[in-house]
Amino acid sequence: MDENNQPLTGVRLTELSENEISFTDFDGISALEDIRGVKVYKIEYSGYKSGLVRITPNGEKEIEIVLEKR
Repeated sequence: MDENNQPLTGVRLTELSENEISFTDFDGISALEDIRGVKVYKIEYSGYKSGLVRITPNGEKEIEIVLEKR
């Protein structure tokens, strides 16, 4: 989501240890399946600050991330 709670299409999620890449869809959703162990994803979108998010297999089923413009 952007700072106005609007979905962002094409946000890049890169899993750092295995270099797996996923992108958000038209609704700003990316389904990450088969999470085994702790995973750290780098979140990137043009014109916005990048950041890291840590995901665990027993953690939240849905995570909302709000990106800030640079």
